[in-house]
Amino acid sequence: MIGMLGRFIYIYVALFFASCQVELEAIQETTPLLYTKASHLHFAYEDNLNLTELNIIAPTKIVWCDSICVILTPQSHYRIVVYDLRSGELKRFVPAGIGKNEGSYFLNLHRMGSVVSSFDYGMGRLVEIDLMHYTDPGYEPKFTELAGNPLGAIHNGKQIISTGIYTQGRYCCFNTENHIETYSVAYPNCANQSMSDSLKSIFYASNSLVFHPLGKRIACANMQYGCLDICEVINDSLKRINEVHLTRANIKVQHKRLSRKSTWYPIAYGERNLFGFCDLAVSDEYIYALYSGRSYEEYGTDIDKGRVIFIFDWTGHHVRTLHIPISCSSISYDSNRDIIYALAQENGHSEIITINPSSNNE
Repeated sequence: MIGMLGRFIYIYVALFFASCQVELEAIQETTPLLYTKASHLHFAYEDNLNLTELNIIAPTKIVWCDSICVILTPQSHYRIVVYDLRSGELKRFVPAGIGKNEGSYFLNLHRMGSVVSSFDYGMGRLVEIDLMHYTDPGYEPKFTELAGNPLGAIHNGKQIISTGIYTQGRYCCFNTENHIETYSVAYPNCANQSMSDSLKSIFYASNSLVFHPLGKRIACANMQYGCLDICEVINDSLKRINEVHLTRANIKVQHKRLSRKSTWYPIAYGERNLFGFCDLAVSDEYIYALYSGRSYEEYGTDIDKGRVIFIFDWTGHHVRTLHIPISCSSISYDSNRDIIYALAQENGHSEIITINPSSNNE
């Protein structure tokens, strides 16, 4: 397991920070969706939640369910925090570590019904917290270990769908009843059609995955590169409905190590590469995609934040673009209030703000 841990760490660090390793030809184009059907929004202050005051350190992702906010804190002693706004009760789960009921490296949060999950790509385990029972005495999250080289996973019913370093197909669907793995869907069309599936799996390694609320479709948004992939779930296989590419990737492909002593980055992102999607949230009708569009050259490690939310329908057609006046790293949609909760992060301060996606402010 330690060898697996080291391999996962290398893959993620190489993908996320390799942008400073190469100087590539400048690509200045931005997606025209930034200026199409665009509205400038003002967020609401009255519902803000100050995470610093709650002693929640370095939050990266959130999901919202009724009055409960779940927060991913991958650099803290406990990786997941659950806070009930009504009772004021705060509980922490998944202590840092590689032992039983511990966690190491997390990237995203996902909610399906009352269950919130996050995939530990360091240990290859899906961690799930049931918000209907998390306050029960002695409650512990559920841990499910996945085989192969997964880097992200989501769960609905008997199906766990994952992406990773796969050559058999982009997605793996693991049936929890018969324990059969089914791989399906070719990798999306990308910058270099001559890439092998192994290189494509690295190119599309870091993603945000979400189920449609009814579980019949998924959306997969790539982080390093602005590609949104929408698929239908048919039994234990997936069928692509549409793929949306916002910009061209600024990458260099190295098919082999230049020398024995050199560090090998199979896919190296240039400093001017525009970072893709930060997070996804969904409703029955729409996919809300928080978009960065930032380059490492201009923003450094703040490339994983954005001020733009693209709204797509579940066929991949663009509906609207929302501009917000503060940088955010995560979003969550509340269908009861038609509200987007966003994790705003600027100047070392973290708070959760509310956004009305139906606002007509221009």
